[in-house]
Amino acid sequence: MLNMRKKFFFRPRRKDDLPEGRPQGQPQGTVFFIVVLGVLAFMAFGTAAAVRFVHHLSLDLPTVSQMQSIEQSLTSKVLDKDGKVVHEFSIERRIRVPLSRIPADLQNAVIAIEDRRFFKHWGIDLRRIVRAAVIDLGRREYAQGASTITQQLARNLYLTSKPSMVRKIREALTALQLESSYTKKEILELYLNQVYFGGGAWGVEAASEQYFSKHVTGLDLNECATLAGIIQQPERYRLDRKDNLKRVTARRNAVLAAMEGESTSVAGIMALPVPYRPFEAITDVGTYFIEMVRRYMSEKCGDNELYNGGLTIYTTLDRAGQVAAEEAAAKQIVSLQNRLNRIFLDSTKAFRKYRMPRDTFLAHFDSLYALRADEYQKLPDSFRLRQAQIAVVALDAATGGIRTVIGGRNFKESKFNRVTQALRQPGSAFKPFVYTAAMEHGFTPASLVLDQPMTLQTPQGDWRPENYDHAFHGPTTIRRALALSVNLVAIQVLMKVGPRIVVDYARSMGLRHDIQPIPSLAIGSCEVTPMEMACAYQIYPNKGIAVTPYCVEKVVDRTGRVLEQHTPEEREVLSPRTAYLMCSLLQTVVCCGTASTIPGLGFTRPAGGKTGTTNNYSDAWFIGFTPQIVCCVWTGVDERRSLGAGVTGSIAAVPVWVQAMVALHDKMPVRDFEVPDGIRTENLCDQSHLVATRWCPKVKPEHFLKESVVDTCAVHGPGRAVKTARQHDFFGTSQKETKRLASKKSKLMF
Repeated sequence: MLNMRKKFFFRPRRKDDLPEGRPQGQPQGTVFFIVVLGVLAFMAFGTAAAVRFVHHLSLDLPTVSQMQSIEQSLTSKVLDKDGKVVHEFSIERRIRVPLSRIPADLQNAVIAIEDRRFFKHWGIDLRRIVRAAVIDLGRREYAQGASTITQQLARNLYLTSKPSMVRKIREALTALQLESSYTKKEILELYLNQVYFGGGAWGVEAASEQYFSKHVTGLDLNECATLAGIIQQPERYRLDRKDNLKRVTARRNAVLAAMEGESTSVAGIMALPVPYRPFEAITDVGTYFIEMVRRYMSEKCGDNELYNGGLTIYTTLDRAGQVAAEEAAAKQIVSLQNRLNRIFLDSTKAFRKYRMPRDTFLAHFDSLYALRADEYQKLPDSFRLRQAQIAVVALDAATGGIRTVIGGRNFKESKFNRVTQALRQPGSAFKPFVYTAAMEHGFTPASLVLDQPMTLQTPQGDWRPENYDHAFHGPTTIRRALALSVNLVAIQVLMKVGPRIVVDYARSMGLRHDIQPIPSLAIGSCEVTPMEMACAYQIYPNKGIAVTPYCVEKVVDRTGRVLEQHTPEEREVLSPRTAYLMCSLLQTVVCCGTASTIPGLGFTRPAGGKTGTTNNYSDAWFIGFTPQIVCCVWTGVDERRSLGAGVTGSIAAVPVWVQAMVALHDKMPVRDFEVPDGIRTENLCDQSHLVATRWCPKVKPEHFLKESVVDTCAVHGPGRAVKTARQHDFFGTSQKETKRLASKKSKLMF
């Protein structure tokens, strides 16, 4: 048989065997063999080229490990102390929800309109591709899409939306990888959380909030069909544009028609209007606080994790207190700015250039100034240098948690945070540090200091300090001197205790910038930030313990894992006894001193604090506290211009402090300052300020350290001789002079 085949295939052909017209000399078997080889070579080359092309494309596809660990970009939320959202950090606003919380109607609607055979194919739908190709060829345009839900997910996760054949091939290959790595339900969950719905909403939860102001779990069939219809062309079908209503309705009905059979209530829904309830965007509250959080988190985890990581950031912000402080600050800024406008007009006579009354110019100041802004800004007293500013910070007295921050009049105008960055002179608000040192160096709240004229030698020449009222009060107790902010007494106490000792106390209490041990330090000739002042005053109600301020309580990642939990940083600075004495002294400022307007303005809780006003009224302060909250308010001008004659801390800062503190203490129990062990209370004679006898006509209680020695009053009583009290001798006042001055000035004392 083999021989016969050989003869048939290889025998020499006769001339008669050749087809008519064929040239002689070319065996037919040889030609056929060459053709077969050519076809095989072409097929091999084509296959190799295709394999190489696919291999080249596969190099850009996600790896298996990347495919199995998909992390979608999620919105990071900032919560206030009560757990309410106050801000979001995101590039794509997406809030992940599990498939179990997504209504079945929404799942069915999306599958019906986007990929009816989703649960039957393996990533690509050949039947759909053929049908789409026929339609596209018939219309001679790209009119019918063929991408499955898996392909759309692949495109959204790893590719671009730019149409091309190469992208479609990559999309198909990636879809096959996804199908091999995830179940159908997992793919559907990823898709519903990934897809874009227009208006900056990514995923079904963000879209549900955006268009219906509700969580996705609460959507009805009408809303589900409407959302599903948006996916095809998000900007064309988004609900927040009135021009889209007609086509959105048609698209919604198309989705419902595609769902027919999946739901029994489809027909009735088509007659209903398209639902829309716009999302109430988170208002800008605490912009300076949010910026502090952003900086902190950026340093901790980086911007990528902050904006894409889906973090939940629990903060210390008190929203109600922040809103109240912002309202009060805005109102106060207007009042202060009006004063500054008047100063500008009075110094430049700018209103005369328009030949109009000064009051008319003031009533239309902004617009009239803008007409000649270039000209006015060249003046030495330019209004540009008279922009009123404000800083407010409130802390939890026990933990240091930051409850409220206002860093300036307008965050959009200036990102400069005056709470933490502005260095200003504290004025008389520094005096408590002087008296703190004094309480631990032999003084008591009842110690008498002679308020009298004084001249001090300084490198700049003689310095003759004065009191605010330009008067002298004679022998004055520490309590009264602090309440009325008597400059000369504070300077004398500083000199007696020692300037360097006072500097050491101020530094230990948190003032970190340049502090010179000079006499003028007693009235605030150093520089501080509002945050430093708030932290230093916080030590008093916190029983001598300093705490580090902070704004973030806890950070949780997208899986619920706690990434960070705040740990308090505490250190003991003062004894509880000294802290209590200072609380007691500073309470007198509020009830009977320079801040005595506070109760009348509506804040009647036990509170202490101190006003501060610098030279030329360029800074106005009030730092006050209760046992629960410390709040510091500063007002001024960045260029250190005067706020206007008479604009003191009690006028410019106290009203803002009151409104903020009222809101911050809402629902808090009323608490008084606790008296620690080692404190005793004595009834003192209101005239001699010594321990009262039964003959003293008027007495008042005073607090002392248990070991303090206080003499008995020798002014009142039958047959008693006047004795020298050791408190009277701090500055060398004689017994005779002390008695005379005490009698003359008794009506000025407590």
